[in-house]
Amino acid sequence: MKSAPITLFLVFVCVFSAGADTYRWVDDKGVVSYTDDPDRVPAKFLKRLERIPSPAVPPVPVTTPQSPPQAEPQTPKASTPVLYGGLDENGWRGKFGAIRNEIKAIEDGLPAKNEQLNTLHRKRVIYQRPQDRVAYNQLKEQVDRDEARVKELQDKLSALDQEASKAGVPGEWRQ
Repeated sequence: MKSAPITLFLVFVCVFSAGADTYRWVDDKGVVSYTDDPDRVPAKFLKRLERIPSPAVPPVPVTTPQSPPQAEPQTPKASTPVLYGGLDENGWRGKFGAIRNEIKAIEDGLPAKNEQLNTLHRKRVIYQRPQDRVAYNQLKEQVDRDEARVKELQDKLSALDQEASKAGVPGEWRQ
């Protein structure tokens, strides 16, 4: 029983004398993790890594009955996400990603539609059948709508980029 306080004292002395920084990150599920080796942090959380400097061993204050009580030092609270324009990193990345994904999906489908449109155009010219003309016109309207939507989304992406610039959003969040 007498060795417990001594052991506890030695543990504290070793911890404070080590002088190693601590690293903190929050994973996708909101779990807070700590380590003293940044190489042990998963790569996808390196952007969220927060360095906590090692505390210096504070001098032991000598108090006398006449001295006023010392104020308790404030412990840092859990860091809140940085907001730009009311959105955090995930919000901005989500907005940019959604627009880019929709543009990509439409642009990926356009070559096949244009090839089909060329085929229908040849049939229409050669055979002059009314059903070929109707199918060609319908597909042409679809292609025109898709191209207009891509233009609209690119304008929207440009406006979002300007909004992000005004809000001071870091460039890597716009990817």
